[in-house]
Amino acid sequence: MVDAEASPQRLLSTLERLLQLPTGTLRTTLIPAADVIAETMQADKVDVFLYDSTRESLNALCSSNQPLSALQRKLGLEVLPLANGGRVVWVYKTGQTFATGNLQADAEELRGVKESLGIRSKIGVPFEMGGKRRGMVMIASLKGDHFSADDVHFAETLVRWIGVLAHRAELAEEMRRNSMDQSRRATADELVTVVAHDVRNYLSPIELRLQTLRVLAQRESPSTPMLEEIGKIFKSVSQLRALVTDLLNLARLDHGLFRLEPAVIDLTDLVRDSARALERPNIRLDVRVQSTGQILVPADGARIRQCIDNLIANAIEQSPEGATVTVLIATERQENGEYARVQVLDEGPGVPPEILPRIFERHQTSNAQRGGLGLGLFLARRIVELHGGTLTVESKPGKGACFTVCLPCQLHGLEL
Repeated sequence: MVDAEASPQRLLSTLERLLQLPTGTLRTTLIPAADVIAETMQADKVDVFLYDSTRESLNALCSSNQPLSALQRKLGLEVLPLANGGRVVWVYKTGQTFATGNLQADAEELRGVKESLGIRSKIGVPFEMGGKRRGMVMIASLKGDHFSADDVHFAETLVRWIGVLAHRAELAEEMRRNSMDQSRRATADELVTVVAHDVRNYLSPIELRLQTLRVLAQRESPSTPMLEEIGKIFKSVSQLRALVTDLLNLARLDHGLFRLEPAVIDLTDLVRDSARALERPNIRLDVRVQSTGQILVPADGARIRQCIDNLIANAIEQSPEGATVTVLIATERQENGEYARVQVLDEGPGVPPEILPRIFERHQTSNAQRGGLGLGLFLARRIVELHGGTLTVESKPGKGACFTVCLPCQLHGLEL
């Protein structure tokens, strides 16, 4: 048995030592903690086993720096599959403490632990972090009957305390990662904004030269193939300009410079104009707009048009040839007043379930294969929210998607 000082004093001095450990990563916190336990309890080895879902195993992520730990790694006993059983797995699965002074007689223990490592006394305690069982802590000795009943209780208290320290370290590690990610993202966003400004400056002269080429081609022959090619280039330049506009609008939102210029607009006319502009003569696809009549709303027409264009263009992109994109416009009464509702329904594959909860987040896209940056829906929702409205989506796999815009028919704080 451990010849230790009085239990309360031993616990206090050990906790003080644990508190002095620096908060680093999970690993750099747990390894010195394991050393403290090993020294305090005069153990030959202390392991913190954590569950690894990818391998369905318990891995000794952190072990005390002792010869027995090195032998364990040499024998490959630092990774214990759940299917193999043993007391480490038993403690993790049951959530109960295990203690014995005669491990050699335990039929449930793994032969490698008993024979190759030669462990005779053992305490196993469930290990929790943040209220969740994450693994177990194993304290081992080569001596028989090395631990007392007080040692078992002492070990349980220490493991609970180490779980708190480990959770703190994990949270600190996550905060550092998030801070680095935010810093990289801010740098990338700034770079993209600068590039977008420069690209926009080049677009106008390119469009002017294309317009000149179109006039010259029309003079030469109204049916020349060059006109068709110039038209395709115009379309590509238009798409590039739309992308640049999205990037610059994103920067304006981030810096609080995104301004609305509201006026009373006819939402029905705006949606019909958008649908006509986005029709593709070369694709057999029907875009149908159904409305209850004129619907007036106070809004920035250009911004709302940007939002509606995005939703209809997405619906056309997702729908197979021969399908129908339906746009429904109506008014509805809500608790806080009357709202205009625009619903855009497509007959495409629907939004993947894993993407649906995040579809309106920045850089989230289901069109990664097409090179989408995932800005359109993010900007669309922000535009609607700045108008005091909402943009939502409903979708089931294989049954298309329905995006719904609700805009207040009253001012709701918008200055006209």
